[in-house]
Amino acid sequence: MIDQKILEEVINFLRMPSVSGTGEGIEETASYLRDWISDRLNASVELLRYGGHPIVYGKLDSKAEKTLIFYSMYDVQPVEPLDKWISPPFEAKVIDGNIIARGAYNTKGALMSTLLGMERLLKEDKKLPVNIIFIIEGEEELGSPSMPKLIEDKMGELKIASGAFFTIPSEFKEGKARITLGNKGIVFVELKCRVSEFDVHSSYSRGLINPVAVLSKIISELIDPIHGPKLTWLEDKTVTPDSDDLEYLGELIESSPMEEIIENYKVKLYRSRDWYIPVHFKPTVNVDGIYSGYVGKGTKTILPSEAVARLDFRIVPNIEPKDVIEGLKNLIEGLGLKGLVELEVKDSYTWSKTSPKNPIVKAARNSLTNMNIKPYIMTMLPGSAPGYLFTRKLNIPMVYTAPGKGGRAHAPNEYITMETPQKIVQFTSYFLKEFSTYK
Repeated sequence: MIDQKILEEVINFLRMPSVSGTGEGIEETASYLRDWISDRLNASVELLRYGGHPIVYGKLDSKAEKTLIFYSMYDVQPVEPLDKWISPPFEAKVIDGNIIARGAYNTKGALMSTLLGMERLLKEDKKLPVNIIFIIEGEEELGSPSMPKLIEDKMGELKIASGAFFTIPSEFKEGKARITLGNKGIVFVELKCRVSEFDVHSSYSRGLINPVAVLSKIISELIDPIHGPKLTWLEDKTVTPDSDDLEYLGELIESSPMEEIIENYKVKLYRSRDWYIPVHFKPTVNVDGIYSGYVGKGTKTILPSEAVARLDFRIVPNIEPKDVIEGLKNLIEGLGLKGLVELEVKDSYTWSKTSPKNPIVKAARNSLTNMNIKPYIMTMLPGSAPGYLFTRKLNIPMVYTAPGKGGRAHAPNEYITMETPQKIVQFTSYFLKEFSTYK
């Protein structure tokens, strides 16, 4: 039986827009979370600002031996294209057993479910078995620019923590939950080439520089359309997959079948079926968007005045953001295009990794097993999150996991199943109890 009260609370939370890119609903959602955690969990909570959207920062002191950091995010990606949604993205409708909403999967659904799990455990046991520090940011989708400042500001308080956890539904396949122990870093850049103040009549193009051609040349040196990234200056430094990655490779493949992603996003063309090692353990580059000129109705024969491309690089252990930026600058200079291209770094942070032998991993495994869900280790997530702030700045282990199924992060019709919130409520109770017992 689905607990309707839990479902209703999660749905109500998903109906609150919180788009970090535009700022829509950010202040309201942050204030809601501050008040919720204070009123419902009796924690001390405040909104901290470091030049961007507020971070919900709080402490629940249970006088316990151990302290856990609960990291999460309340911000979401923009909802466009709207015409692809089967229901409005902030109505959080239940359709065919799924809650359809922006943020359902990534990760407001899990955030509220985890808080509800803490509340339930408090009601049952009168106190939590561990102390909790809450760090819930509103800029993860912007690269978490305020998070390093928070970690520096609160370093003394945070260093007492024995671990950190981030909840996200991890069942690609029902009954197979992934425990993620690391993630790639990211460098997001914008390349801009401007050749004139106005678009020029295309009849003069033979004598002029086309900005689209300039950026296309750079992109062609970074990515082969068939064979993929051409990143020799990064590949030479790559040390993954390491022994831990290879030990758990079978678990990764079994729990994360590429066919699920192909189906989820309705992918029609893809590069390879043998993608686990390159996707999870190698550096990559991607073109997120490129725009220039005129693509409206009819024809307009112009040489565009400007072209802009946005790219993201994902980096693995032994590679740092500076390696990407330096290598990209060298590439542009080597092509003779230095004076034609502006490079702006929009987002940049490094990779994170936790040992699969750490006790926090055992706590997560046992918690899932207690729910009759089979746990699988994923040593590296191909995506990015600011986990390095915990594993490499605070030197504490971190896991990303929770039961439940969902998908289409950053895409129309993002969803979680109706059963997912209740599963995460139950998992939260198991996990906090399990972790409190490990030395």
